[in-house]
Amino acid sequence: MRSARDAARREGRAFAMTAAKPKKHVSLVAALVVLIMLIVVGIQLLRMREQLIAARAERAALTEQVAKQEQENRALEAALERAEDPEYLQELARDELGMVSPGQKDFYDVSN
Repeated sequence: MRSARDAARREGRAFAMTAAKPKKHVSLVAALVVLIMLIVVGIQLLRMREQLIAARAERAALTEQVAKQEQENRALEAALERAEDPEYLQELARDELGMVSPGQKDFYDVSN
């Protein structure tokens, strides 16, 4: 350590200048590292933004699907409630299955 001081005294400011150069080199390396880190973080943020947009679109599609399913459930519940009504059952048997009540005659239009 003493020889470094003696050399610095003999050379004057030359020692101080050589000591400052590594600091500039280190600061340049530090700036590059920070710049690279900022670029990486920026890329990650862009990817996360894309994922967020995709997740929002998926959520909207799922919300729409849930609404359709709830509407279908309400229709099925209404059909179940009507299934206990004898008049509805007769109408359903007549319209969907072509059945008739005993003694009733069903006429078909064959001109079509």
